[in-house]
Amino acid sequence: MFYFIAMRIDRLSRLALQVLEDAAARAHCGDVERTWGHRLALELLVQRGFAERWQAAQFWENLAFQSTFHQFDSGATYIQASTMTSSVIAWAYNMGVEPIDPIRMGRLARRYAPDLEFDCGTQQLPCMCNRYTPGDRQLIKNLFGTRQLREFNEGPPIVHPRDPGWVVRLVDGERVLEQMTWGFPVHLRGKAGQPLKPKAVNNARFDKLKGFWKQWALFPEKRCLIPAAAYAEAVGPAGAMMTTWLSVKDSPVFAWAGLWHDSDEWGTCYTGVMTENAPELASIHDRSPVILDASDWDTWLHAPLDELFAFNRPMLADRIRIQSTNVLWKNGGGTLPPPAEEPKF
Repeated sequence: MFYFIAMRIDRLSRLALQVLEDAAARAHCGDVERTWGHRLALELLVQRGFAERWQAAQFWENLAFQSTFHQFDSGATYIQASTMTSSVIAWAYNMGVEPIDPIRMGRLARRYAPDLEFDCGTQQLPCMCNRYTPGDRQLIKNLFGTRQLREFNEGPPIVHPRDPGWVVRLVDGERVLEQMTWGFPVHLRGKAGQPLKPKAVNNARFDKLKGFWKQWALFPEKRCLIPAAAYAEAVGPAGAMMTTWLSVKDSPVFAWAGLWHDSDEWGTCYTGVMTENAPELASIHDRSPVILDASDWDTWLHAPLDELFAFNRPMLADRIRIQSTNVLWKNGGGTLPPPAEEPKF
């Protein structure tokens, strides 16, 4: 009888953990409404000895977090969601069960991320950390075989949302290099329904290219290539996340698949297309930019939409260079990646 009761309680503990994992996933998409189910799940884990009382109290407090801009209040929202995720992972270890991994957490979170609508400001789950470096302009022009469409300033060495960045697009069938604003403007509303300043949506989910993003992806003239030397991710526990840079080993600059359009708010702007990350890199982030080999550039810029889905896959992990640093993410917005150390033969 005791064994039967213990097994039943253990199943209840697992169910409680799943309820709290679901809450952590929802937090990645914005505000979470606290329920008695969350409270009971937390109390059960405390009573079973899998969670400390203070941990449960902290989780309950994080559930009450209210973000004015939802997921676009990126700093506070990310810390809230990361703290909750760290808690459920720790409790899983205490229970002796396999903790939820980044890919499963990302998939669960995206269930609660509705399509983005410019008129109503509904949420879209952020897909990557919002920082990359384009590299040398002349090198980009040489590699991509472009001419410069017009004169423009050099721009920042590290591009953030709303910053100017370089894109390669087609003009009269010719590749040209142009400067645009990184991020499509999205109009949000506050809790009282009041309009807020637009926020930059700087990445597009590949699985939504036939949904919300179809109005641009359908037309080859609205596609572009985003030259990038490296992109950055925040890795580590909340409050102590460090900057990790990722790049392609066999190329000093790679092409990130993108879309662009003319906006009333910011003029010409662009967004990068994202896909699921390679499993070996999931501990860094569950999503990855769609990186195109040079042989695929013309396909992205010319082919019908249906043919583009061949690119809905990550680059192989063994082609990706990973450069971990001791630069805090919150302080690293102006710190370039360290020089790449090439293998010596």
